[in-house]
Formats: sequence, structure tokens, C-alpha cells
Amino acid sequence: MRGQYLSVMAVAVGIAVAGCESSSPSSGDPTAFDAAIIAADGGLEDLEMMHGPGLGLRGIIFPGLIAGRPDCPQTQDVFLCDPIQRDGIDYTRTIIYRDAYGAAQGAYAGATTASIEYVISLMGERGRDGWSASVDRTRNLTVTGLQDGTGTVAWNGTSAGTLSRSRHTEDGLSRTYDVTTSGTVTDVVIPFPRTDDTWPLSGTITRLVSMTRTNGDDIRTRELEVTIEFNGGSEVTVTVGDETFTLDLSQRMDGGRHVRRRSR
Repeated sequence: MRGQYLSVMAVAVGIAVAGCESSSPSSGDPTAFDAAIIAADGGLEDLEMMHGPGLGLRGIIFPGLIAGRPDCPQTQDVFLCDPIQRDGIDYTRTIIYRDAYGAAQGAYAGATTASIEYVISLMGERGRDGWSASVDRTRNLTVTGLQDGTGTVAWNGTSAGTLSRSRHTEDGLSRTYDVTTSGTVTDVVIPFPRTDDTWPLSGTITRLVSMTRTNGDDIRTRELEVTIEFNGGSEVTVTVGDETFTLDLSQRMDGGRHVRRRSR
């Protein structure tokens, strides 16, 4: 059977399982498979947002210059960033930099900034091979340990979102949902500075995914908890109910889908 695939913003999630595996949703719970796709997209967005100083993607998270002025003007210790657009997604950001004593700073300073707080919202249309949705997500993330000298930083926070018309297509058949999600990022430890071949050392990203399908007067809703557990390697375990998947974080976005289910 051919593999089924999902790609995400900056990192594509690949499922590679040692031994036997099944790549068809029909071999297991198709709603769990669809929840894995949704949670994988959100989880890899979380990881992309975690790219900090020296970790890449400064343009999304950190203030830059637009026409000679900061694109994140400061207002009472909070940087209120101009909206930006990337790949058809609109982003808004607020940022607070803090020193080791918790005092807000007027700018990021590599020598003194100990933690950074973010509120990052995104809205737009997402389209991938076999999956599309209108996405509206918000994250509250805090990175700590920038001055600890341990070579790592830790991320914690929460997220919430909605997906309208989340359409999942396989073998000519489609399943469409309206989805709400709530998530928790718990002690995700990342090497600092980060390079392309380093991965989160530990921690979890958990999402509660509520999926509603409507067929005429028949409305059905399921709630599934999806957990991504990091282990320091590029392959990490994703659990959806009693089904498990393996995400290969090393694969880059290629426009395809990359989710395969482990055999039980």
C-alpha cells in the first residue's frame, strides 16, 4: 500500500516505522488518522515558532527592520509587531523580553535576555496533498534558560485554534470536519543555539482535537487527545488514543503528505 502523507510549514512530518506498518486509514480508525494530520500540522507549527536567537526564522518571531524602522514597535514593555504574511498565512505577534530578574527589556540582547514571551496568532488557508483547511490558531509560548549556560532552552505554553472545512481526501473519498483544538507545550527542551541537525531533547506537545462531521441532519463529534513526545532524535512518537505514529522531523517540506500508522 502506498504511504499517506502530510506536510507542514517548515518541517514535513514523515512517518517511518521499523517492522510492519499500515499506511491506509482504512486499516485503523480514520478519524484518529485525520486527527494525527491536524495535530501534526499544529505541532510542527509549534516547533517552527520555537526557533529563537540563533535558531532561525527571525522574521516571524523577532523584530526586524521595515523601511528603516522596527517592525515591532514597543508599547509599555510589549513589542506589538506589524502583521506579516507567509505562504498565504497572516501572522500577528506580541513579544516581551525579560532579563534574569524578570524585568522587561527594551530589546532582545544576547548577553542579558533570559526569557522571551510570545503571543503569536495566524489565520489563513492551508492546502496540502490530500488535506486542506481554513486555519485560525493562537499560541502563548515562553522560552526560558537563555542565560543558564547549559546549552539548552525550555519551551512551555498553550495554544487554541479552529479549523473550518478540514477536508481529508484519500482514494477519491473525502471526509470533512469542523475542528477545534486546545494544546499544551510542556518542557520542550531544545539545544541552544540550534542547528539543522539537532532536535528537541525531551518534552511533549499535547492537543485535544474536537472533530465534528455533518451529513444533513446527522451531526457527530469526537474528541481525541494527540501527544507528540520528543526524545532527542529525529523520529518521535505520536499517540492518538490507542494508535501510534512515528514522526520523522528530519524531512523537509516537499508538498506531499507524510503520515503512516504503526501496526498494532
